[in-house]
Amino acid sequence: MKKSFKTIAYIGFVSKGLIYLVIGTLSLLAALNMGGESTGTNSALSFLKKQPFGQVLLMLLGVGLICYSAWMYVQSIKDPENIGSDTKGKLKRFIYFFNGLVYTVIAGLAFYHLFGSTGSKKSDTAYLDFLGPTTLTILFIVVGVVLTVQAVALIIGVIKGHLLDRFNLEGATYSHLIKILGKFGYYARAFVVAILAYFFLRAGIYTDNNEIKGIQDAFSFLHTSGIGGILMAITAVGFISYGTFYILLTRFRTFEER
Repeated sequence: MKKSFKTIAYIGFVSKGLIYLVIGTLSLLAALNMGGESTGTNSALSFLKKQPFGQVLLMLLGVGLICYSAWMYVQSIKDPENIGSDTKGKLKRFIYFFNGLVYTVIAGLAFYHLFGSTGSKKSDTAYLDFLGPTTLTILFIVVGVVLTVQAVALIIGVIKGHLLDRFNLEGATYSHLIKILGKFGYYARAFVVAILAYFFLRAGIYTDNNEIKGIQDAFSFLHTSGIGGILMAITAVGFISYGTFYILLTRFRTFEER
């Protein structure tokens, strides 16, 4: 594989891992009533901006997330790891492309926080009003279905081990711990993606409830359930594990063709 593809992937892994670490840490502090708040990507970016050298962090993060998006597009279109063009391969590559779109938007949010005003209280869906209620309903249902498929694919991938078979962990120190971090993190992400799928499907079916939901809403949903504090804490730790795992990809990820 081209060295440039690997470099782009490594930078993207670190950037994606950082986002999940911040979201997980702030949400865990909220679950433990230690001053944090249930947070999503947008709030995590706001938090980073307030830190020392926050603008530098956002700039680097935005560039890093563009790299991750580019890696998703490369996997989807160029197929450098020989995923294949059968039904299973096409589905996986479509999910990669969808993830690329998602992280392109997140990269855009990072640059918006860096260069734009973040004080607006504008409705999350106001900028989609031009689509009309019917198109918006279809869009939300399609996104909900895609997210449902992604959540199921994540769970199956963990159970069958497909998501961990791209790592050169033989003889590595703490390899067992790394695998546990990965599995726990993927389960936590699948759990939250399933909740987001529910939000989008509900928004599509009930047109009077068409607000876009995000990770922050998912954590708030967990917090208000019967054992919300426990669920929220476990999921937050899962996000921390997932973020740590993605950063470790820079050390153990392999790129050989299958």
